[in-house]
Amino acid sequence: MVRGTGAAMLGSVGLDDQVEEVYRCLVAHSPTGVAELAALLGVGEQRVRRALDALLALDLAFVEAGRPGRYHAVDPRVGLTTLIHAKRLELERTAAAVETYAAEYHERMLRSDPLRLVEVVEGPAAITASLAELLAGAKEEVLAFDTPPYVTPDATASRVERELLARGVRVRAVYASEVLAIPERAALLRDLVVAGELSRVLPRVPLKMVVIDRRDAVIPLSTSSAGTRSIAALVHRSRLCDALVELFEASWQQATPVFSADAHETAEAHPDLTEAERALLHLLHAGLKDDAIGRQLGVSERTLRRRITDLLARLGATSRFQAGAQAIRRGWL
Repeated sequence: MVRGTGAAMLGSVGLDDQVEEVYRCLVAHSPTGVAELAALLGVGEQRVRRALDALLALDLAFVEAGRPGRYHAVDPRVGLTTLIHAKRLELERTAAAVETYAAEYHERMLRSDPLRLVEVVEGPAAITASLAELLAGAKEEVLAFDTPPYVTPDATASRVERELLARGVRVRAVYASEVLAIPERAALLRDLVVAGELSRVLPRVPLKMVVIDRRDAVIPLSTSSAGTRSIAALVHRSRLCDALVELFEASWQQATPVFSADAHETAEAHPDLTEAERALLHLLHAGLKDDAIGRQLGVSERTLRRRITDLLARLGATSRFQAGAQAIRRGWL
């Protein structure tokens, strides 16, 4: 008797304990008949027949013609692999349906209780906890508008984002140019870009915002001069959240890449631009002041002014605004 030779392992592909017990015995003793299997397992023949019928239906076994029939196990590397693949496809179809049902659920909830659209969270601790929970559940992409003042320590912000990037979550952020004027924040931004963040800069961003997987957004509604957020809105899946995503995408298209790999694409397209000129052009277009640009490029004020004058001359511009317009016209930005 070979009953109880091991723990059940195949429940996830549709084999209950009794069927798996017969399958395990059949694999070890093929070809064999119903009576032999029943004797080996110490169970009734009717139970064995039911299990064999299940194995035949799953293409894990086949039977020889004739009476009494002799049963063979299909090579597990073929039979089980095919069954696992079929189950995987079934699960993928089920997962795809989740979003459809979730959208219908949220639509119904909004019709029955519109207040569910926006959740107001009060207090820095509660806001931080809500954002951390949403970020922990991020699966695909996080979008962010970022501008001073700050409440989250640099080390905490860096750790959270690195965890996201390590999990394969894409992070895109648009920063207000004044962020680059804060040395420690500029250094953090450089490090995050190296870790995989995609970053761009605008002279100003419309608001602070984090959007998780295009379905939940966190927006501070009030901020003290010290950066402490006292009230925030959690905007859940809705047309309002969709509009916030569209606002981000429009800003992203207008923003200037900084530190990112795409900030260097113009070098390949326009080899007549030097590395220094390209970096200066991006920083000027981002709206940074001279002292911030000087710190980023590591040059003196005198050297910076000379480079700006030379760049304006090359572009045939009489102002920085004209320089940006000319650079865009030439495809340099």
